[in-house]
Amino acid sequence: MAIDASLPKDIRILQAAEEVFSQHGYEKATLDEIIALADVGKGTVYKYFGNKEHLFYKLVADKNAPFLEKLLQAVNSVDSFEDKLKKYFEVMVHFYVANSTLWQIICFEMLGGNNSCMVKPDGDDFKVISRYNSVQVSEETSERILRYHKILHDEYNILAKIIEQAMKDKLLKEDTVPEISTKFVFFGVVMSIFNQSDDIAADMTDEEAARIITDHFLRGNAR
Repeated sequence: MAIDASLPKDIRILQAAEEVFSQHGYEKATLDEIIALADVGKGTVYKYFGNKEHLFYKLVADKNAPFLEKLLQAVNSVDSFEDKLKKYFEVMVHFYVANSTLWQIICFEMLGGNNSCMVKPDGDDFKVISRYNSVQVSEETSERILRYHKILHDEYNILAKIIEQAMKDKLLKEDTVPEISTKFVFFGVVMSIFNQSDDIAADMTDEEAARIITDHFLRGNAR
């Protein structure tokens, strides 16, 4: 991949970072390779982004912000519960297919799975805890995990609000638990995309995928 040398340096670095992270994952990606592809000095990367983790976070955060806006615009453009689900999944599928590798890095490398960590609700917020008493979670690791957890939480929380409203409107079974239902369908779709399963085929349109996902969800939950 060639980077346009006329672009501002920070943009070149971000483009190079996306290429390198997508090829190698987070742990194996190196700043030296990003620097070489962007054709900038090492000091320039530190000036704009500080370190590799801050660079990766800037890359995905800049992608996530417009994605969230599109999700909100989509679900607010229609009225019915079913249409809101379809619009949500249409935008979600399109984004996750386009950014599958980067979001796999978030899910599998940045959320603490390799550090035996998990995120638990803590009042109105969240906290990182170790799965094992013998493993201590550093403050730095905890802060990193929560940054990326927030990205995913902001994405599926829009879906959670749709499902919560459907519960209030008595459109779902009384024993439906919005949080569980939301995570089940959201991460089910995510894993289908990551694994290129037959559920979301490569030649399927976003609209077709959204219709199938919505039908599967409603068939098990609708009255």
